[in-house]
Amino acid sequence: MPMDRKRYPSNWKEIAFAVKEAAGWKCQKCGKQCRRPGEPFDTHRRTLTVHHIDHVPENCDPSNLIALCAPCHLRADARHHAETRKGHGISMKY
Repeated sequence: MPMDRKRYPSNWKEIAFAVKEAAGWKCQKCGKQCRRPGEPFDTHRRTLTVHHIDHVPENCDPSNLIALCAPCHLRADARHHAETRKGHGISMKY
């Protein structure tokens, strides 16, 4: 699901950066060391993202945010995305 930027606060980049800094640029689920700003890109698997535990982008309370590598973030969102697709009648047939 693409990110709906309208649902995020105007200072989302700063919030997300602070969460990643607090995590030491490591995934808080699997412990993988991820790329820091300025480090060369090697794979999306080492991209650190910020996950909303309750899946509500407007809820940026620190207790609702966790730093996850891209693969862990995809796994964390899988059920939510499936339910969202089902609720909107979207099929993922290929």
